[in-house]
Amino acid sequence: MPKITVLMSAYNTRPYIKNAVESILNQTCRDFEFLIIDDCSTDGTLEYLQSLEDPRIRLITHDSNKGLVYCLNEGLDLSTGEYIARMDSDDISAPHRFERQLRYMEDHPEVGVLGTFITLFHNGELVSKPTSHEDIRCWQLFYCCVGHPTVFMRSSVLKEHDIHYNPSFTHAEDYEFWSRLSELTRIENLPEYLFSYRVHEGQISTQQHLAQRLTADRVRRMLLYNLGVFPTEEEFDIHMQFYQRTIPVHNYEGYSRALAWAHKLLERNQATGIYDQETLNRILSTCFTWSEIA
Repeated sequence: MPKITVLMSAYNTRPYIKNAVESILNQTCRDFEFLIIDDCSTDGTLEYLQSLEDPRIRLITHDSNKGLVYCLNEGLDLSTGEYIARMDSDDISAPHRFERQLRYMEDHPEVGVLGTFITLFHNGELVSKPTSHEDIRCWQLFYCCVGHPTVFMRSSVLKEHDIHYNPSFTHAEDYEFWSRLSELTRIENLPEYLFSYRVHEGQISTQQHLAQRLTADRVRRMLLYNLGVFPTEEEFDIHMQFYQRTIPVHNYEGYSRALAWAHKLLERNQATGIYDQETLNRILSTCFTWSEIA
């Protein structure tokens, strides 16, 4: 049994897939199977994949396009590794990514999911993420703060709890996935830039931007409902100001409403105990500070 199953779905990414595949095959940690699911590509992606001869590659092909969530769930069921590492077919993993993530997971058996920081291809921007489990859980109230293709997951956690991606949350399936997993295991981000993320017109997050935002809003509402908070549309708009860092600190009425919303979240969390109260208070306070700086 390989130590790691690398799970990658591919669909019409011929201009980028060679670099993506080579970044995996050239990892310093070599104990893995590379499970690639081609979702009925029509642009030469499949032909490239079929030309590869590395024995670590397991290629699964579809006769019709079934979508990312289907492919990911199929991959979870087919994986045999102790760990599952995600990868996208248009991005690049640093050569020592698996080595660093594996070492951390082996040293921290309480962690079930480990992401990394990200570098953006098109402008070189460095994208950091919350690192501790407590910070990630609280920030999840506002946005998805784990980079999906960067994660390294413990297979035993997924199998023990029969965890799969929920097709009802297509285009924000990862956000909902981490929200469930964070209640079952520790999720952290390794503070190292081990992944290069490509932004281009053909990717799902570009083509399905509106659908992705609306589905992400459903996840946000679901997390608020779990707290016993059922926001009006006005309150949800205020909630999004925390995420977008647009709290109107120089407008008394707007500032007061945002402060009232923060107090409401803290009061409900005090009653439910879902999140670490000190962490939530610190994060909410940080949103106000960011607004003042902006």
